[in-house]
Amino acid sequence: MNTANHETRRFEFRGKNKTDYYDGDLIALSAQEVDMRIDKSLLGEFAIYKLVSKTPLAFRRSWTHIRKDKTNLTVFWFIRRGRMAITATGPRYAIHPGEAAITRSSQAFYMELWPDERGPLEAMHVAVPTHILYPALNEQTEMGRPLPATRGDLHLAERIFEVLFEEADEVDPETAEQLVGTLVRGLGRAVEAMYGGSTNRLTLAEKRIADIVQFISKNFSNLDLNAKMVADSCGISLRYLCHVLKRNDMSFSDLLWDKRMETSKSWLEDEKMARYTVSEIAYLAGFKSSAHFSRKFKSRYGLAPREYRDSVALRPSA
Repeated sequence: MNTANHETRRFEFRGKNKTDYYDGDLIALSAQEVDMRIDKSLLGEFAIYKLVSKTPLAFRRSWTHIRKDKTNLTVFWFIRRGRMAITATGPRYAIHPGEAAITRSSQAFYMELWPDERGPLEAMHVAVPTHILYPALNEQTEMGRPLPATRGDLHLAERIFEVLFEEADEVDPETAEQLVGTLVRGLGRAVEAMYGGSTNRLTLAEKRIADIVQFISKNFSNLDLNAKMVADSCGISLRYLCHVLKRNDMSFSDLLWDKRMETSKSWLEDEKMARYTVSEIAYLAGFKSSAHFSRKFKSRYGLAPREYRDSVALRPSA
């Protein structure tokens, strides 16, 4: 992208339906020829971008842009080299290598991107539909505030985004999209915990329940799984396990059988599991016999497993 065509080409990365990014004014902060490159890798609902620029740049998203273009995206920025400055409703923030920041298309802001003496500015950013982050990230969390990205969740996410960007054509699209979705939700929780005012601290009882549920989720297919095994693995007594579950209106039996029933139901619905017979699915989900599986499944869902699988196969595709 150079001086002659950067104004016309800067809209290309918005995609055919202009939903992959948001509109704004891209401004060169130097009289020299514009020397920048933006590459995009699409992963379902998400897009990962790599920006390299020898030219100092500015980007302005005004309320005029917002009224005309209502695309609602949150962007996670990771600075590799150079620096970025963001001004929104609060102070002007500077983001340096090893730091990250967020911007939102629903709020006006002004951004500057500067190379340094070592070479061009390098930044990676991930565009996420904002609605995906509603459960994890308060929409009022401050834009532009620097976030440490050399450790923890942000560092892990950046490294995986880099791999996915480079290997997008070699990775199963469904797997990649699910992975990015998990990562961005984790990023939302991490940002909220750091700067959103939410501590999300668990009580001891809540942590014990989380440990119990996690162990069941990992081992529900074990035909011999019982409450004593779970208690021992979680480092608590059987009596305490029963006590903490009862105080929260839960039972070990319900947790185990709910997990087995929900999983077996999802497998019967999954075309990729069609190579397994109903009896095999029963065994894989932790049932000791197909007859027991059939009785439990029909009692809960109103159809025998085979009937349910057939009914799903007859549904019109979306």
